[in-house]
Amino acid sequence: MINFLYQLTNKGSWRTLSFLLAIALTLCFFFNIQQFASQLRTVNPIIVLVILWSVVINWIHGIGFEICLALWRVVFLPIIGLIVGTLALVYGLF
Repeated sequence: MINFLYQLTNKGSWRTLSFLLAIALTLCFFFNIQQFASQLRTVNPIIVLVILWSVVINWIHGIGFEICLALWRVVFLPIIGLIVGTLALVYGLF
C-alpha cells in the first residue's frame, strides 16, 4: 500500500510541483517573515511543525531523492507534503 501511494506521485510533474511548492514556502519563510511569522504565531505549534515537515518532504521529493525503505517512505510521503504545503501556502498568502 505504501509503495503504491509513493509510486503514485513518483512522476516528473509531481516532483516539479513539490519542488516549486518547496521553493514558494521557503521564500515565504525568508522574505515575508514578518507577516508569515505573525500569522503562524497565533497557530498551534504542532501545526507549525507539520508545515515545516511538509517543506522538508517537498524538498526531498522535489529534488528527486529515491527512498528505499518502506518506513522512510511513510515518514516522507509526498502526498502529505503536497496537501499540507498547499494549504499552508494558501493560508500564508491570503
